[in-house]
Amino acid sequence: MEQLYEKMLEFTKMTEELPFDQFQAYYQEVVDYLQKEYQGLNQEDLLKAKGICNIIAGNAVGRGARKDANSKKFKKMAEKTRFWHDAIQARLLKEGLSQKEMDEKESELWKD
Repeated sequence: MEQLYEKMLEFTKMTEELPFDQFQAYYQEVVDYLQKEYQGLNQEDLLKAKGICNIIAGNAVGRGARKDANSKKFKKMAEKTRFWHDAIQARLLKEGLSQKEMDEKESELWKD
């Protein structure tokens, strides 16, 4: 998870838009990781994953709104990362973290 988090930190500092191929590759890396490791993730890694999914989904929604060759792909990416975001959030709530605590801890991840 740390490698995915570090890569997202780099992406959030970029001034230009990530090309589709790189965006899709990172998205796939995140989804594959979650499918394989989700059950064993600790709270800190879950919060990082939730934040990453939130950022990917937000970007994918924006790009999916454009009328181009990749808009449908972006919409699918947004749906899948939103699903993971919601699943992680539900798990964290079930584990006793409040929505406010989640929001505060998540915002701490992206400070800088």
